[in-house]
This record gives sequence, C-alpha cells and structure tokens, in this order.
Amino acid sequence: MVNMFHSSGKIIYDPNRFGMRRRVRWWCVVIVDKEITRYYRWWIERQYHIKGLCSPSWDAHISVIRGEEPKDELKHLWGKYHGRFVQFEYEHNPIPSTNDQHWVVNITCPELLKIREELQRPTNWPLHLTVGRVWF
Repeated sequence: MVNMFHSSGKIIYDPNRFGMRRRVRWWCVVIVDKEITRYYRWWIERQYHIKGLCSPSWDAHISVIRGEEPKDELKHLWGKYHGRFVQFEYEHNPIPSTNDQHWVVNITCPELLKIREELQRPTNWPLHLTVGRVWF
C-alpha cells in the first residue's frame, strides 16, 4: 500500500510565465504550497546526488492543460474554475519525467481530470506535481 499525502492548491488559467515566448496561452495549472517541492528538491539532490535542481517555471504547480487550445465550441468553458481550490493526494515517490529533465511526484485528483474531460482533452495520462528541472 502506498502512503498518500493530502494537500490543496488554487486553479489558475493562463498564469504569467516570465521569459516564455512560445506556448504562453491555454495553460491551466494548480498552484500548490512551494514547501512541498522545496523539500523534494532537497531530498532528490541528496538521494540521487543531483546538483542544481531548479524550481519549475511556476514554482510548485500541477499542469492541468498544457498549451492545448480548446475547440471553438468549448472556449466558453475556459476559466470556469479560475481561483477555485482543489484537494489532491500525492505519493512520496519522486521520479524523473520521460525526458529526464524534470522531476515529478504523481498525484490523484478527479476534479482536475474532469476539467480535461470538459475540454475534450485526453484523461489517460498521469497527473503530476512538478518538483524541479535539471539544467544540463
């Protein structure tokens, strides 16, 4: 049995991402307590001897929609949950992402999958809390 921790975060649509020049629209993220990711960066650096693990662009966040423009007939739903708080669960098991540049912690949150479903986006990929990025 996997131990799950509970937390919450605030849904934000199209957050400001300083310095980003492309794919700056059609993002929905959940901003979460940055102490969670600060702890995991500290832990990963010591456990895996990784130096220079940087905080992600929006600091501690869960990506819900990642630059995916909705169909015209669904655009009226954009921003529907802005500012709403959601509860989520996360595991104590940080893992590298598929590109090995980011470290993540898998999360469970049915409400976030509902947002993706309403916008007719795939819901068969794991939600994750972005912990940090390794710069090579």
